[in-house]
Amino acid sequence: MNEILTVNGMEYEVIKLLGKGKGGWSYLVTDGKNEFVLKKIHHEPCDYYTFGNKLESELRDYETLRNIGLPMPRMIAVDKEQEHILKEYIAGETVSELLHAGKYDPQWAEQVRKMCGRLYPAGLNIDYFPTNFVLCNGTLYYIDYECNKYMEEWNFEHWGDKYWFPVRFVNYSECDYDAVCDFLVELNRNDCSHINWNWARFEWMYEHPDYDKSLINSIGLWICGERVVGAAIYDMYFGEAFCGALREYGYLYPEILEYALKNLRDDAGIAAAINDENTAELEAAAKVGFTATTQHETIMKIELDQDFPVVLPDGLKFSELDPAAEPYEFQWLLWQGFDHGEDRAGFEKQEEIIPQKRKHLDLSLSIAAVNENGEYTAYCCLWYDERTDYAYIEPVCTIPSYRGKGIAKALIYEALNRVKALGAKRAFVISDMEFYHKLGFEKILHYTFYSKG
Repeated sequence: MNEILTVNGMEYEVIKLLGKGKGGWSYLVTDGKNEFVLKKIHHEPCDYYTFGNKLESELRDYETLRNIGLPMPRMIAVDKEQEHILKEYIAGETVSELLHAGKYDPQWAEQVRKMCGRLYPAGLNIDYFPTNFVLCNGTLYYIDYECNKYMEEWNFEHWGDKYWFPVRFVNYSECDYDAVCDFLVELNRNDCSHINWNWARFEWMYEHPDYDKSLINSIGLWICGERVVGAAIYDMYFGEAFCGALREYGYLYPEILEYALKNLRDDAGIAAAINDENTAELEAAAKVGFTATTQHETIMKIELDQDFPVVLPDGLKFSELDPAAEPYEFQWLLWQGFDHGEDRAGFEKQEEIIPQKRKHLDLSLSIAAVNENGEYTAYCCLWYDERTDYAYIEPVCTIPSYRGKGIAKALIYEALNRVKALGAKRAFVISDMEFYHKLGFEKILHYTFYSKG
C-alpha cells in the first residue's frame, strides 16, 4: 500500500518524492482525481541558512511573493498542526533537469530577469538555483516560496546566473589555470572533504620538476558558463588522478571517473583518493567498478588560535627562499632534504635546474633556515589565499646533518604565525607523521585510493 499523507484530515496518496530542500520535503500526491505538491516541513539543521519558524516563514514568503506577482504555484491548504502545506502542481521539468539533458534557452534567464525587475525594487532576492524553476508551456514558474532580503552578492547576476547554462566538456589549456584554481577554492569553501586536493596543491604540483606537462591537455574540465564545475586532473603523471565536482554538480562524478579511467590511466589503470566519509562519491565509484586499494593518505589540521613559540637554534636565521630567483639552491636543498643523497655531482647530473615560477606564491611564507656560511639547511612553505580561511603546508624538509635540532618545528611555527597574521584560521598538511602530532596537529580526514584497471 502506498504512503498516505493528510492535510486537515484530507488524505492524499504519495506518488513520488520530488525533492528535499532546506525547509522541507516535497512529494507529488493525488486525491484520486488531481495531482498536488505536499510539502512536509522538517526541522533538520542547516549549517548555512537560518529560518526561525519554518512554517511561518514559508507562509510569510508566499504572501510576499504573491503580492509582487511572481509566477508560482498557488498555496491550496495549510495544516499547521502537522506542518503540511498543499500546493498547486506545476507539471514540467525543472531548469536543472533541462540543463543536465543539454538543453538551454536564453529566454529562461530572461524570464528570471523579468522576475528580478519586480523583486529588486521590493528589496528581495529568491533562491535562483535552477532546481527551483519549472518550465510549463513556455513559462517559468518559481516553485519554491523562499525569499530573502536583497543583497547584491546573492542576486541573480552575481549568484544565480552562473548556474543557468548547460555544462560542457573541454580539455585543459594553459589559459584555464586560474579557472582551475578558482574551482578548487570553491570546491573546498564549505566542505573540506576534498582538502587533500586544493588550489595550493595544484599550484605546487604544476611547476614541480617531475610533473609531466606533455600530458597537460589530457586534463578534463566540465564548464558551466565560464566556471569550472568539475575536473579530472592527473597527479604528476598518468595512473593517479583527482576527480571532483562542486556539490550541486555531483551528478557529474561518475562521468568524471569514467573520463579519468579512459584518458588518464597508465598500464595498470587509474586510482583516485576518496574521503572515507564521502558516501556519495564512494557509491558512485562502486557503481562504475572502482575498488579499494591499500593505498591511503591522511589530512592533519591545526587551529591558528594561538601564537606559536619560535625557537631557532643558535647559528641559524630565517630567510625567504624564492624558487624562481634561486632555482639551484632551492632544488639542492629539497634534493638533500628528501633523502636523494648529499653528492652534489650526482644531483647536478640527474636534476634539471628549472626556475619554478609559481603564480600565487607568497615569499613571506616560503621560509628557509640559513647557517653561518649562508647555506640553506631546512625549508617550509605555506600557501594561503585570502578567499579561504586555511593555509596549506607543502613542502617541509631538513637536510640530514641538521635534523633533530628543532629547525623544522621553528620554521613551521614561524610560518604559521605569519599566515595567521594574514587571516588564516587553520592549516592543513597531508601527513600522518607523529612529528606533526607533537606540534599540535590532529588527524581529521582519511582517504582511501580506489582503482580500476
